[in-house]
Amino acid sequence: MNFVSMIFGWNGGSSIGTVALDALLSEKTTLNSRATSYAVEDGPPVTDHVVQESEQLTLDGWVTAADIMLLGGIRPRDGGLGGALSGAGRSKLISAKDALRKIHADRLPVTIATGLDVYVDFVMESCSIGRSNGGGDRFEISAGFKRIRKVTLRQADIPPEKTSGNVTGKAGATRSNAGKTNGLAVDPKRRGDVMNSPGVVIWSKSLFRMPTTA
Repeated sequence: MNFVSMIFGWNGGSSIGTVALDALLSEKTTLNSRATSYAVEDGPPVTDHVVQESEQLTLDGWVTAADIMLLGGIRPRDGGLGGALSGAGRSKLISAKDALRKIHADRLPVTIATGLDVYVDFVMESCSIGRSNGGGDRFEISAGFKRIRKVTLRQADIPPEKTSGNVTGKAGATRSNAGKTNGLAVDPKRRGDVMNSPGVVIWSKSLFRMPTTA
C-alpha cells in the first residue's frame, strides 16, 4: 500500500467503527506472547508454556472538514482546508468527536478498517483527539485498541458407565423443593439422658404466668 493509498483511503478507506478517517497516517499492530521463566522438560511441546496475549492496534489519523474524492482529488468545503470553518465542516468534526466519545463510553468491541486489514472485536483503550491553529480544519486522532478473545462454552453428556448407579438421574435442580426428611422417633432412654445432662436448662411455662387482675 503506497502513501497515496494510505492517506486518501483507497482500497476501501479507513474507519473506526462508524467514524470515517479522511487520512490514516500510521498503523501499528503489536503481537505479544509471554513465555514461562521456569525450566521446561525436554520432550513435550513448548507451546504449552507460552501464553499468547491479545493483539493490539495503534493508529494515527485525521478527520477533516473537507470532502475527499478518490478520482477528483480534494474538494474543500466553504473556506477550504486552511480557511474559515463552514457550518457543515464544523458539524462533521463535532459528530466524529462525539462518535469517538461514545465508542469509549460504551466499552463495546468495534470493527476497524484500514484499507490493508480489518480488525474485528477490538475495544478502545486510549484515544487522544487534538487540533492546532496551524493544522487547518481538521483534528488529529491517536488511538489504541486491544482485541477481545471470545470462547464458546460446550456441554458434554457423561457416559452412563462413568456414573454411579445410585445417583444416575438424581441430579438436583436449582431452587427446587428438596422434600421432607423421614424423621425417626427418639429413643426414650436417650431423651432422658439428654434432659438429665449437666448444663441443660429446662424452661417451664409456669415460670411465666401473667398476674391476674381482680
